[in-house]
Amino acid sequence: MKPLTRLLTVTVLCVAGATSGQQNGDAAPRHPRTINRGNWVGKRVLTKEFMEKVGIQGEQAEKIKTELSALEAKSLKLEESINQEALKQAELAKKVLDEPGASVDEIMRIIERIGQHRTEQAKLAMRLMLVIRDNLTADQRKKASELLASEGKRRIEERAAERAAREAREKNERPADKKRPAAPQGW
Repeated sequence: MKPLTRLLTVTVLCVAGATSGQQNGDAAPRHPRTINRGNWVGKRVLTKEFMEKVGIQGEQAEKIKTELSALEAKSLKLEESINQEALKQAELAKKVLDEPGASVDEIMRIIERIGQHRTEQAKLAMRLMLVIRDNLTADQRKKASELLASEGKRRIEERAAERAAREAREKNERPADKKRPAAPQGW
């Protein structure tokens, strides 16, 4: 197999694995990435605790929930489409990489569609922020911003601590003679 073909095969398989990988039954259930699961701001805004702290209640709370739920439904459809397209892409990639001269037109169309879906996801994430902006008073936006900023900072600190602990564990688990080899030179 030519080096370029090998590189393309590995790249496509990695992309396909990342987009369509399945967890075994022992792992915790994986939630699809959506507006309210992938975007912690939207998820947080919908909690009772957050709404109480910011002063969101009654009709205002219902309107926010309704609008965010509509965005959530659109996001779920997009994520499902992306996963289906990624599976098609992986199947076609096998054929394209195994058959010299095979047409890449269909796989390129799939890649374009996935890109369009990702753009729509980014637009939905922005719309989420606009729903929040448009449905809160200036005081509520200020409180919400302060709460979200402090929670964001806390989340970053937690991840840094987890990463440091994981790196320390990995360093201590490798015996001295099994340390990672030096990076290849001259590539």
